[in-house]
Formats: sequence, structure tokens, C-alpha cells
Amino acid sequence: MDPIYAKCNKSCGHKFYVSYFKKEQLHKSIEKTYFNCPNCGREYVCFYTDESTRKSQSKMRELHREMKWADGDQMEKLRQEEVYLKDIITHNMVCIRREIES
Repeated sequence: MDPIYAKCNKSCGHKFYVSYFKKEQLHKSIEKTYFNCPNCGREYVCFYTDESTRKSQSKMRELHREMKWADGDQMEKLRQEEVYLKDIITHNMVCIRREIES
């Protein structure tokens, strides 16, 4: 994965590259993915996942591998499944974030 350019926009204004993300196991099966500003340590949460979301993400990776070799009707079916999985993953992440941060 290529480093991502970031700016600490909530604290010190430091500009930096995020080359890796940290993961922390929270209560139940919730996992937090985040990074910290190397200058001031400010935490930036990327997303939260639960077990079902991680399973959906795994299915998405599998789907993308299949899409490399698909064509025609098969590709259209896989694209529809991709849209469906993206919706599920996004919805789950929003719900988990709302639960954790409220």
C-alpha cells in the first residue's frame, strides 16, 4: 500500500505521510483502525469494524480477484454484487461509528 498524505488539521497542523495504520481491539468484536500524528500524537480514527463487516470485506477482496478474470455477463453480475457489498460495509461502519462515538 502506498503512503497516504495527511495533515493534522485538529491540532498542530503538521503535514506527514501515513505509511501504516494501527488496529485496536475494543469491546465485543469491534476493531478500531486509526493513525496518529507523529508530531503531536493526535489520533485519527479511520473506521470501526465488527466481525460481520470484516467478513463482508473479505468477500469483497475475493470478488475483486474474481473480477480480474471475468467478462460479459459474469462481470455484470460481479459488479452488482460489488455494489451490494459496498452498501452493506458502508452501512455497518456508519452504524458502528455512531454506536462507539455517541
